[in-house]
Amino acid sequence: MLHRMRLIESVIAAVGLVLAGGLAGVNLGYAQDSAAGKGEVVMQHATGSFEVKLSPQKPDNPQAEAAGLGRMSLDKQFHGDLEATSQGEMLSVLDKTLGSGGYVAMERVTGKLKGKSGSFVLQHNATMNRGAPELNVVVVPDSGTGELTGIVGSMKIRIESGGKHFYDFDYTLDGAVR
Repeated sequence: MLHRMRLIESVIAAVGLVLAGGLAGVNLGYAQDSAAGKGEVVMQHATGSFEVKLSPQKPDNPQAEAAGLGRMSLDKQFHGDLEATSQGEMLSVLDKTLGSGGYVAMERVTGKLKGKSGSFVLQHNATMNRGAPELNVVVVPDSGTGELTGIVGSMKIRIESGGKHFYDFDYTLDGAVR
């Protein structure tokens, strides 16, 4: 029972990490140039809101629970330039005394991005170093399907008053970092 309580605390802490202020996506170093043909990747921008449902899951093995690892399923609904749903999984750990922890997650996003249909996978990694959060969310290379084949990019997440979630997504369908 004590292990189960620690698992739940770890999962709740991961959610707190996501909700902490000051989270930013990773900069992939793409040049943003509206003049195509200069050999630079032209980034596009998508924005909107999303809802997320997080559900604690039982550990796959007793060693994970003993190590204090929490596991959750993710279920999201995106609105705006990205009209899509996603499903995924998250693993997390927390040291409540020091306010440090982290999580990793993978989620497959399926729907339409500015009218283009397909899917892609987002990879999250986040740390909380004694209360200071850092979050990176990137598209897994070559995970795009359909009209989203070749998508690469990064997503920033922000949470505003009232707990409403928003995303800013910088991406290209060029398929390669130059």
